Amino acid sequence: MDVLLVQPVKNKNHTINLTPPLGLGYLASSIRKQHNVRILDCVKEGLDLDSFRDYVQKNPTDVIGFNVYSCDIENVKKSIEIVNEINPDIITLAGGPHPSGDPEETMLYLDSLSFAFAGESEKGLPLLLEQLSKKAEKKEFKNIPGLVWKENGKININPKIFVENLDSIEFPSWDLIKLSTYRGGAHGIFTKQFPTAPIIVTRGCPYLCTFCSAHNIVGRKIRHRSIENVIEEIKLLYQKYGIREIHIEDDNFTFNIEFAKEFCRKLINLNLPLTYSCPNGVRLDRIDIELLQLMKKAGFYNIYVGIESGSQRILELMKKNLKIEEITKKIKLIKEAGLEVSGYFILGYPEETREDMEKTIGFSKSLNIDWAQFGAFMPIPGSDILKNEEVKKAVANINWSDFFNTDVPFSPAGITRKELKKIQKKAFLTFYMRPRQIINLIKRARINDIAFILRRITSHIFK
Repeated sequence: MDVLLVQPVKNKNHTINLTPPLGLGYLASSIRKQHNVRILDCVKEGLDLDSFRDYVQKNPTDVIGFNVYSCDIENVKKSIEIVNEINPDIITLAGGPHPSGDPEETMLYLDSLSFAFAGESEKGLPLLLEQLSKKAEKKEFKNIPGLVWKENGKININPKIFVENLDSIEFPSWDLIKLSTYRGGAHGIFTKQFPTAPIIVTRGCPYLCTFCSAHNIVGRKIRHRSIENVIEEIKLLYQKYGIREIHIEDDNFTFNIEFAKEFCRKLINLNLPLTYSCPNGVRLDRIDIELLQLMKKAGFYNIYVGIESGSQRILELMKKNLKIEEITKKIKLIKEAGLEVSGYFILGYPEETREDMEKTIGFSKSLNIDWAQFGAFMPIPGSDILKNEEVKKAVANINWSDFFNTDVPFSPAGITRKELKKIQKKAFLTFYMRPRQIINLIKRARINDIAFILRRITSHIFK
């Protein structure tokens, strides 16, 4: 079959960070020995819904699969309608964070969608295509892991499976992704070198943070690729694709501290002129000084950390399992090791007050961090916070297109969305409009970064 895997059209204000679609690369590798596969990144190609229509008309295919974040859901709905208008025989699929977090509602909202996948689908997608390739034979879907499908008006959700041996999964189809065509750094403004590539070393998250739904996608159990397997991929990226910086996108790269140390030792022995970053964040309670020093020696220069709040009360409501004192201590440790540190913060968590948010803003400035991201709280499908009645009501009327960290899709009781946006602007301005931060920006900025910086400032301050 001919299969098109799509990073969907996004609204213009959602195109700040341009990241190669790692998940689509893995899926392409899982099926390309039996099927013809293409990857279309609508964000990178600058496509809107009209130009997506043109692409589909000019490039006939049998199956179109969309990677769906919550902010994508409305445009994916429109995209599926376009596909069905062009050719109703094209099979449409949806996977990724949103379907994994709420598979039934995804099928109801995307009412003309053929199938969805919840969780990892490197095993399920080949099995689905095998069934769809059958001609006269009866198709059997109930044994395909993670598949969400309709039968006689009923939505069926098959059990997920999480691949135990990650080395059994083939490397992403980097040739289809075309890494050299991506500019800018994922998750943030600056990188040390270009071009960059995202990789994963582990999958799974055992933590209970109420605002997160990662466990729906990758499960609770931590699974590791072998260090040898990861090193082979890094060598391939360096030698064949000219990659000079690696971004480790794991949720829990340092969960097993000894594993992370051994990995860093292998990178040191590899002795390639690569730089490394952890833009998706590491747990502050899963680092020590020896690991940080090894990371620095291996070529890491920046660690992103999930701080989330400067209010201990809110951290406890989030089930973050971190103390303010430990955050301060570990940030100092990272700086002592000679690494940059960037902090992620959440504003507007349910039950949060203005006083709590002021604590977060003040705490961010008290820490010796180089960069800070102040995202508005988002009630992510599949996260435990959706058990909160206040949040449930908000989600029922939510505009999914606002589901982005520069927007304010939700505000806690007693605070309007407009007021929360003002607080977010204040956090951003008071953190960055300090002499040390301005000097840091000037020192790090290159000519190619200027447009990116301006877009980012516009999105946070003037939107």
